Amino acid sequence: MLTEPNYRGHRIEVYAELSDGHWDATVRIRKLISEERLHVERVPCRKVTAGLAETRAAIWAKRWVDQHSTQGEPASHLA
Repeated sequence: MLTEPNYRGHRIEVYAELSDGHWDATVRIRKLISEERLHVERVPCRKVTAGLAETRAAIWAKRWVDQHSTQGEPASHLA
């Protein structure tokens, strides 16, 4: 399991899962200090080790947070 306790105000948890001989991951994203629902998604990584799948899924989760937390905000903080 990989955990990012505070990425741009979100907690990210990544769990690797063996699927058909390859590793995929389940990602859980929760906004800190909020009553919003938890976002859970299965990320098909198809990697040969659990560590690689978790690392790849964590990158995917950070991109998801970036896309969903910048809606309506100026893009200046991304520069």
